Amino acid sequence: AGLGRRGHHRPARAGAVVSAPILFDDFKPGARMGETSLVYGAELAGQWERIFGASSEAADQAADLAAKGASIATVMMMRAYMSIVSPRPPGNVHARQHLVLDDVPVRHERVRVEISCVGKELRRGRRYVDLEVVGTGEGGRPLYRGLMNLIWAA
Repeated sequence: AGLGRRGHHRPARAGAVVSAPILFDDFKPGARMGETSLVYGAELAGQWERIFGASSEAADQAADLAAKGASIATVMMMRAYMSIVSPRPPGNVHARQHLVLDDVPVRHERVRVEISCVGKELRRGRRYVDLEVVGTGEGGRPLYRGLMNLIWAA
């Protein structure tokens, strides 16, 4: 849905079919590329705690809750990108990212993440693509808005 994968397929291992990579020409500024739904569940929270540890004091837990929520929002944004904007040609560069948090996801919340192409341009021989990523929680609660600036390889 969305980006208009050019309908080309190439055979993959063991008879599987893989879509051709998304090319610079496939991006249409103003076009919605797709959406996915992710849950901030126990697995994601556990992965965060394995990296950063779990707090034991109430004051530390409150501070960690905001940091964890912001980190989880970033992870969800990247997982949505990896899922929706796929397959990608090798050699892309994630040049910049800007994230505005309106709120943070809470445990067990389903988050809807939508990605749109908001711009593209050729500059100094490079292909630049700008993607907007919007995350909303249950009931349409605004969580975050992100802008990803990419240098597209092909």
